[in-house]
Amino acid sequence: MADKKVLVADSITVGELAETLHLQVSTLVGELFKNGIVATINQKIDFDTAQIIVEELGIDVVLERKKPVEIVRVKHENSEKAEPRPPIVAVMGHVDHGKTTLLDQILKMHKVSTEAGGITQHISAYQTERNGKKITLLDTPGHEAFAALRQHGAVLTDVVIIVVAADDGVKPQTVEAIKFAQNANAKIVVAINKIDKPTANPEMVKAQLASEYKLTPEEWGGDVLMVNVSALTGEGIDKLLDAVLLVAEMEELKADYDIPAEGLVIESHMEQGRGSVVSLLVEQGTIHESDVLVAGTAYGKIRTLLDFKGDRIKKAGPSTPVTITGLKDLPQFGDSFVITKNERLARKMVTEAKIEHEKNAASTNVTGADLLKMMSHQDDVKDFDVVVKADVQGSLTSVVDSLKMINGDEEVNVRVIGTGVGNISENDIRLAMSGNTVVYGFNVELPPNVKRLAQRDRVEVRIFKVIYELIDDVKASMSNLLSPKIVDETVAELDVKGVFKTTKDEVIAGGEILSGKVVLADKPLVRFMRKKEVLGEGELINIQKQKHDVKELFESDICGFSVKVQNRINLEVGDKVQFFKRELVKREIK
Repeated sequence: MADKKVLVADSITVGELAETLHLQVSTLVGELFKNGIVATINQKIDFDTAQIIVEELGIDVVLERKKPVEIVRVKHENSEKAEPRPPIVAVMGHVDHGKTTLLDQILKMHKVSTEAGGITQHISAYQTERNGKKITLLDTPGHEAFAALRQHGAVLTDVVIIVVAADDGVKPQTVEAIKFAQNANAKIVVAINKIDKPTANPEMVKAQLASEYKLTPEEWGGDVLMVNVSALTGEGIDKLLDAVLLVAEMEELKADYDIPAEGLVIESHMEQGRGSVVSLLVEQGTIHESDVLVAGTAYGKIRTLLDFKGDRIKKAGPSTPVTITGLKDLPQFGDSFVITKNERLARKMVTEAKIEHEKNAASTNVTGADLLKMMSHQDDVKDFDVVVKADVQGSLTSVVDSLKMINGDEEVNVRVIGTGVGNISENDIRLAMSGNTVVYGFNVELPPNVKRLAQRDRVEVRIFKVIYELIDDVKASMSNLLSPKIVDETVAELDVKGVFKTTKDEVIAGGEILSGKVVLADKPLVRFMRKKEVLGEGELINIQKQKHDVKELFESDICGFSVKVQNRINLEVGDKVQFFKRELVKREIK
């Protein structure tokens, strides 16, 4: 009889798979646990994992991958009615090069004081005007841990302002920003910042960009506009905006206004009293208050429509950042959104599609690769389990993506067993009780009742406001799980001139010190060598010179020595002996 075929989506919760296979959830959880995976009923596993578990359990079922019906946004071709739209401009650059301060000057908004460490932690969107023309600005995070966010920022963008400090030059994150902009086919304008500093050298920056990164200034015969600015004093800001508008004008940016809005989710979080609060960037069409919207797996009727300043508006057109409330769930950072006719159609689209934005969303899924790795390295791989909570979805995505990139030398893995948006909850503490799990919070709070539960159950909770400090803490914790590195330092070498006694636990011999110094009090170890072959190792017990016990031996000394060994060593005249120190050096994950 042929095996029964069962259709399964790309990812499925443990509970759903158990129901599909007519198994008790405890049986499935137990099988995962047996293979080194701690999973809960609501944790997602991928298709490959489901297949492995079915085989492990010996069930006569063949799983087939269900093809998801996805909502695919068709690239909109502008109609004859298309009108000019504001350029979407991403501001990128190395941390501390002043891009957020630059926006502060442009928008007259003091954002630097509100950001932890003066570092942008999320994508933030604003609008400004220059000579009656609007410009949409995206402030993208500047630390390397936010590479995922910054990449999305470039994809959303028509023009990228690369901020480079005139006194510091091009740095790794600057290079990364240039690559993202080029990959997104966005036009580049360079803002050479901090020209007010005495050590500023804008010409050096231009030469570096031209020679190393093929960004040649327009005044040198190239096609890249570079503007000297001071984010601190405001010098050159108007020229910078004029340069952006000039580049945008050459691109002839247009969009249709009289069609249902489409665009991307650039931020989302839950807020008490308001529910799902979602920041959107409209790319095409016009969004209205009371429109019904689908974004990823979330849908709902827009209850409030706000501009970037938080003021209520009735509608917004292309290239406009808005914030909405009213969705029944929280969409993921990077999700596309579309407007639908009514809530019934929106609900149907979400139900049928089951859109999974696994690439952009923080995932608690167990993958087939994870499971196979656990099964094959169960004895020699250590896990550092973490639960991650963040204030908004974009931050959560970036934190988890950064954790996945940590290299533990295949000896220790960081394993994210739970994630979520919002303050740390009692459920997070309960999830962490299963082992030595640390709960990490990013820009969230630890309510008093949850703190008491964590203390009672001895669950460690660590909260950070700066992303790279969180990542560094995880690396330090993983480093503590690494076995130390064994480092041998040779202190002296001896040529064997005579062998007096060899037993299964002792070697007594004599020879000449060829180099170095032997100090008995240092308790050096001994290695016996025959050419390149290691005969064995032991512990130095005693050293003699002219038949008298001594404490030290020096180069050219003729001496005798005794060594405690584990196994008989057939030492011969002409063999070499190395005296060495062995240290255990703590390893660190970089």
